[in-house]
Amino acid sequence: MIQVLRQSIESFFAIRIGEMYFGPVAACILIAALAATILSALGLWRIGQSEDRQRRLLSALRQVPHFRPEPPPARRPTWYQRLGTLVAATRIIGIAEQRRLLAALVAAGVKGHGNLAALVAAKACSAAAFVPLCWLLFEWRQFFASATTVRFAFLVGAFVLGWRCPDAILSRLATRRRARLEAGMPDALDLLVICAEAGLSLDHSIEQVGRVLRSSNREVAEEFAATAAEMRVSSARGQALENLAQRAGLASLRGIVAALNQSIKFGTPLAASLRVLAAEMRAERLTRFEERAARLPVLLSFPLMAFILPALMIVIGTPLALRIVDMLGTAP
Repeated sequence: MIQVLRQSIESFFAIRIGEMYFGPVAACILIAALAATILSALGLWRIGQSEDRQRRLLSALRQVPHFRPEPPPARRPTWYQRLGTLVAATRIIGIAEQRRLLAALVAAGVKGHGNLAALVAAKACSAAAFVPLCWLLFEWRQFFASATTVRFAFLVGAFVLGWRCPDAILSRLATRRRARLEAGMPDALDLLVICAEAGLSLDHSIEQVGRVLRSSNREVAEEFAATAAEMRVSSARGQALENLAQRAGLASLRGIVAALNQSIKFGTPLAASLRVLAAEMRAERLTRFEERAARLPVLLSFPLMAFILPALMIVIGTPLALRIVDMLGTAP
């Protein structure tokens, strides 16, 4: 009786989708994962709707004369921020790892309060999602069914891969942002030269560059605007320029920062040195483009050998092969 009841329960909770068969445990895990995904999507949609309503309300109230918006109340941290804070407080992430993650966020252009906790929560959720997905794949295809140690090793690898997946995404975002900064930096230097020759000080020149370049290159404009704000607040202008070079992560920008610091300390002419640095950056970028263009023939040889050459051999060799077959068939 117990065996029959057990079989009926297993057949009731089992799920079959085409050739895929999920047992009771796998079906429960799959249903829980789908439910968590749907609830997360609904939560994000509600947050977006509430922020949209608040934005519309503030825009409508600003049109009322003599309206002074009240400071927003302290928002309660979200679930992912609380989760990231709990994980960051453990021994898994130390002080050095937190600094590295903060530097990666700044390099990727992600700024704001609570981003470190959100990143740690994303790493934890990604690691927790990769493990059941890997286990479901093994159960579906019956990979290493009799090798428990190998399965455990793959599950550990899936956990590490899920933990490192947000880092790879951040690295990709940082690379793209660095390329945009490198492309817009010569124009920023030219504008600095124009502002310096027009008689503006270094602070006002940097602020003007951040204002003008906002429509053409947003990343460069944001960096220069942040540097101008730091120079207004702090008296250490050299430290603000060093922070600019550290945030951008460009080797060529460190020479610009050194020239600006030299101009601040010793009063050397700024426009001539910036003009030379801008010409050097453009020459370096042109050399990099020529290097990429020189690699194209080597890179194109692989698809040529893999796709074009076999098709060409078939087109040329098929008539010859057919003619040889006909000659051998008619020979006595």
